[in-house]
Amino acid sequence: MIFHVFQCKQCGTALFPARYGCPACGGAEWVERAVEGGFVAESTVVRHRVGAEGGHDVHLASVVTSAGPIVIARLDRAMRSGDAVRLDIDDAGRILAHGI
Repeated sequence: MIFHVFQCKQCGTALFPARYGCPACGGAEWVERAVEGGFVAESTVVRHRVGAEGGHDVHLASVVTSAGPIVIARLDRAMRSGDAVRLDIDDAGRILAHGI
């Protein structure tokens, strides 16, 4: 699925997740804007997860989207700051980042 952020109809500010009111102008009308990618700002790895015995490492990152908002995404592999990624959503609603 395609990842979307929410853009204020009044001033154009893009946000994620959606909010009732725009913090920039107070507007309350939004349009969804598809975001295809961004770049890794910071990344980390989770090696031990509660309830996931024998599980593998999970790579996470703060991703600056091409629309502006920063999101936390699950990486498909280890990446460094500045690496370009493609964003999408999986069936469980998680944001996924794939290396380009």
